[in-house]
Amino acid sequence: MKSFIHLTLILILPTFLTAGVERFLQPFQIDGKYRSSFQKKVGFYRSDSNLKFQALDVSKKNPTTLTSSQLEKLLSDSLKHRYQVNGEVRVKLASSWKPLEAGSTALIKIRDVSPDELSSSCFVRFSLWNSGEKVGDFSLPLRVAHMHEVYFANKALNRGTKLTKYDFGLRIVDVLKQHANSVLKSTNLKGFELQSNLSANSPLKWNVLSKATLIKKGQVVDVYASGNGIFVTMKGLAMEDGVADSFVKVRNLSSEKEFHAKVLTESSVKVHL
Repeated sequence: MKSFIHLTLILILPTFLTAGVERFLQPFQIDGKYRSSFQKKVGFYRSDSNLKFQALDVSKKNPTTLTSSQLEKLLSDSLKHRYQVNGEVRVKLASSWKPLEAGSTALIKIRDVSPDELSSSCFVRFSLWNSGEKVGDFSLPLRVAHMHEVYFANKALNRGTKLTKYDFGLRIVDVLKQHANSVLKSTNLKGFELQSNLSANSPLKWNVLSKATLIKKGQVVDVYASGNGIFVTMKGLAMEDGVADSFVKVRNLSSEKEFHAKVLTESSVKVHL
């Protein structure tokens, strides 16, 4: 009899266990609807409005290779920010660079530059970072170009010519090498004159410029005086030569008093009461 019971249990038990497992593998019911369950190896889970599940990827960004051209772009941006210059800064590596793995969020932090100014060649030390983690420290020699719009003469100009922007065109050049000391587009040419001849198609450089003499000694000028709500005009005699924005000694033709006034134009000065 006991043998018969043991045999019966052996035959029935697998069926019972299988039925239990199948119960857990069947879709389960939520709010009257059946949903199937699933599992994902990487990520957190959250449910959407349809009670489905969506994986939130928390893995790091796939690494990419930082090439020499990409590094040059990073260094260009960093140098421009370091020296707060306008125009475009271009960098070329003066030595070989072995590409290395770095994420798409890679950035560099410049430690020091020698010489510590924007120059055509320099040696830079910097650290490379990715996702808040330091990748390493590096040192490289660089060739640098600073591209800027500068003035070029449209025609031949003689010494003593008072300059206007209409005498010049604009070209984008590297102001660190051949065109160093060139006058940038942002410069107001009013009040300057040439101290030597300038040929056509030549860049305008600071060493050929001087402040134009607007007021000459012995010249009668208009004096504009203001202050404390008072504004008056008078005639004065310039006691010395003066260039734009400089201060010259002026004598009041009525009172004979002398004072210093700021040069405004070729015939006027201004003084604060």
